[in-house]
Amino acid sequence: MKKEAIDPSCGPRPTMLYAAAIKWDKLLFVSGQTGSDFLTKEFPEGISEQAELAFARVKDLAEQGGSRIENALKLTIFMTDMHGEFDAMNAVFNRYFPNNPPARSTVGVAHLARKGLKIEVEMVAFIDD
Repeated sequence: MKKEAIDPSCGPRPTMLYAAAIKWDKLLFVSGQTGSDFLTKEFPEGISEQAELAFARVKDLAEQGGSRIENALKLTIFMTDMHGEFDAMNAVFNRYFPNNPPARSTVGVAHLARKGLKIEVEMVAFIDD
C-alpha cells in the first residue's frame, strides 16, 4: 500500500517539514492542527476561537483526504490550560461531534509551537468506500 501526502489547499504551502495529513489505504492521519491561520500564522486570543479554527482545519484536511470529520476514529487534543479552558474547548468539540463521537485523549501541555497558542488537535479517520 502506498502512502499519499495531503497538503492543505488553502494557498501556497509554507515551508513545512511534515505532511499536513497522510492517506494510507482506508485511513487518514491528520497532523496536529492549531488554532492559527494556516498562511498568516495569526491567531485569536480566546480558547473558543482557537478551538473553532483547529477543528475547522482538521475537518478541511479530512475532506481533502477523501474522508469526513464524522469518520474520525481517534482525536488527540493538546491544551495549555486544561483546568481553566476545558469546558470551552469541549463546547466546540460537541458542535463538531454531536453524535457518536470518536475516541479521544485530551492532554495538558506546558506550551505549543508558539507563545499564545492554546490548542492543537490531531485526528485518525477512516475513508469511506
